[in-house]
Amino acid sequence: MRKASRKLLDTAVSYLTILGFKPENIIVTGSIALDMQGLLPEGHEVHDVDLIIKMKEDSWRCLKLLEAVNLANEGKDNMYPGRKDTIFFKFKDVTLNIWRNEWEEKSDLRDAVTGVYVATAAHTIKAKKDYNREKDVRDINAIIKQILN
Repeated sequence: MRKASRKLLDTAVSYLTILGFKPENIIVTGSIALDMQGLLPEGHEVHDVDLIIKMKEDSWRCLKLLEAVNLANEGKDNMYPGRKDTIFFKFKDVTLNIWRNEWEEKSDLRDAVTGVYVATAAHTIKAKKDYNREKDVRDINAIIKQILN
């Protein structure tokens, strides 16, 4: 795992812990999850932390309030259908993209440092496929090439 990814994940989890979220209720997904599994496409820069968090409705509403106050979603690609249930906000130097979910497939992979779960490559590929953005299609092709080689 690259140092930049490690720093972003550690910082994000420490902030979420301060807010009362437990690491066992968090799954890191997206680029950091791919990086942790050695599948991050070459040249792909990690710039945010994608997380799925198991939470109650009141916690979701509090995060939505933080998002509204923070305005970190300005300019984000939240117009994609898969992004409708996402919260975007920024804590100092870390941008978080958070989905609320009672995840169906709980990964057996856990990060030894933070204790959060790590989404499988299949989960991340499926999410990228659902978004169907140009950059996601490029990433999927690069990931598949890495897996096949």
